[in-house]
Amino acid sequence: MATVRDLGAAGERFGAPLANIADPAPGLGLAPDGEQGHGHQAATGSAVFASPMQMRHDYVTSKSSRREERRRRRVQRKADRGQPQALRDIEFS
Repeated sequence: MATVRDLGAAGERFGAPLANIADPAPGLGLAPDGEQGHGHQAATGSAVFASPMQMRHDYVTSKSSRREERRRRRVQRKADRGQPQALRDIEFS
């Protein structure tokens, strides 16, 4: 009976016009504490219509922000434990 109910719900969801579909994954852009993550969240399907140059820019930007966030967490973790910092993690500017 649950299978029939699931199929009915899926039929209603995918049979509706695209403008009426609610967010299928409500929480993908959220941080573990429930707040929005850094930067903007691209609309679903926007990569199909974006230029390759724009997609490359988005990829490089998000990759560098992820690397910086990992570095910041690593520095904080080592500072909390009283461990020496790696030279690559120290900002000289």
